[in-house]
Amino acid sequence: MSTIRYHDFDDIDTLSTSLSQQWLDIIHSATSPVSFALAGGTTPAPVYRRLDALLNASTTPHQPVTLVATDERWVEDDDAQSNEGLFRRCLPLSAAKQHWQLLSLKNTAPTPAAATAAIDARLREQLPQAFSAVLLGMGADGHIASLFPGAPVQQDQRTCLAALHPQTQQSRMSLSLPRLLHTERIWLLMTGAEKRRVLEDAEQQQLPISALLRDAGCPIDVFWCP
Repeated sequence: MSTIRYHDFDDIDTLSTSLSQQWLDIIHSATSPVSFALAGGTTPAPVYRRLDALLNASTTPHQPVTLVATDERWVEDDDAQSNEGLFRRCLPLSAAKQHWQLLSLKNTAPTPAAATAAIDARLREQLPQAFSAVLLGMGADGHIASLFPGAPVQQDQRTCLAALHPQTQQSRMSLSLPRLLHTERIWLLMTGAEKRRVLEDAEQQQLPISALLRDAGCPIDVFWCP
């Protein structure tokens, strides 16, 4: 099992300030292009907004920054459920200054399954190196990205795979577990006692988060608040 380092905060605001500053420091200290895989959903949005403000205020030159979603719903960017749309909505100031570019997990194919080969090729061509950091959330069922309990975490040795939400049957594209693990750092962002218990019990379970803890080649920094 990987080493888990807990960073506990009183609220999401102090958590966001700490994590976004660490993120900015990585960007500014890098000597080569950097890339980050980012979770969607409402929980990390304050972190993204705080980073946006920091990047917008910064005058320090930095290497090119690429962002990619850990997973994406097969919807248009202007759909409220789109993670890629979320990044654009939360990071508008730094986007306007071209502080980062977004590498999409989508194309014009009708389904994620039909797009997997093309998205895999895109990722291999444009992101061959390890991520500088992967920012993940975790569901109460132990899922990460769109890797759900009982479903594959990799298909055909590709960097991504088509996925279905087990309840809604919504189509998604997800980075595979091996691609998520090809990173220098893992940040796990969680709120609430229930998810913390799931994480603390994960070693005895067979969940996607269990596989992450088992196979990660770096410590996992957990940023948690009630």
